[in-house]
Amino acid sequence: MKAFIMAAGAGTRLIRVSQNQPKCLLNMGGRPLVTRMLDLLEARGITDVTVITGFQADLVRKEVGARARLVHNPFYHVTNSIASLWFARDRLEGDALFANADLFFEPALLDPLLHSPRERLMLCDTTRIADADYRFTLLGDRLVGYGKDIPIEQTSAEYVGMAKVAAAFMPAFRQRLEAMIDAQQAGCWWEDVLYSFIPEGRHVWTHDVKGTFWGEVDYVEDYDRIVAWVNAHRKAGEPPCPRAVELLGPDSAPGAAPLAVS
Repeated sequence: MKAFIMAAGAGTRLIRVSQNQPKCLLNMGGRPLVTRMLDLLEARGITDVTVITGFQADLVRKEVGARARLVHNPFYHVTNSIASLWFARDRLEGDALFANADLFFEPALLDPLLHSPRERLMLCDTTRIADADYRFTLLGDRLVGYGKDIPIEQTSAEYVGMAKVAAAFMPAFRQRLEAMIDAQQAGCWWEDVLYSFIPEGRHVWTHDVKGTFWGEVDYVEDYDRIVAWVNAHRKAGEPPCPRAVELLGPDSAPGAAPLAVS
């Protein structure tokens, strides 16, 4: 299986914590997120990895080194992740795993993607409803609704930020990706390629990862939740990971001005 790590975004909502670096270079548990992900993939036997860069690409390239192929989206500031994946389209063959580079997760999160027979599979968490960012509506384990604006009463789970496309479906996936770019849909997420098959009756399936820790670093609160987990599980003698307030100073404490940048 191949893996594609989406690392092009600027992460402006967390720019003060990341100190103007890509979020995938945030240090979590002694390693940058992207390095940790490469380590976890390698431990599961996945060494054919493509990292797609954009913002501060040189920094990501320096961290990744020769551990992965690097593909650059020079238009990252005016496009979305579908365009990033389009730049790596020649690599889209065989079984493939796709992950956002700002993900922190326990290793077991990879297993359903590696072992499921489903041709189109997305990970979700049914315990994350009230504060869900990108929301799924499910019928059993089939995806029937998706988006940030789904009402809480129709929300079944939160999307984790990781998915799989099997070899048998990859030609159709790549063709649809190219067609969407040709149709000037470069502002879409890469996941919109998968979603586009749902109205045609080509189902997208989900796997619930409830009970497995994961976090996508979009906001300061996400960062601190991951830090709390890392610090609770660190080995004896390892220094604690700093909370956001320790990086930013007292002005970031509750009641201070918002940290998010539009």
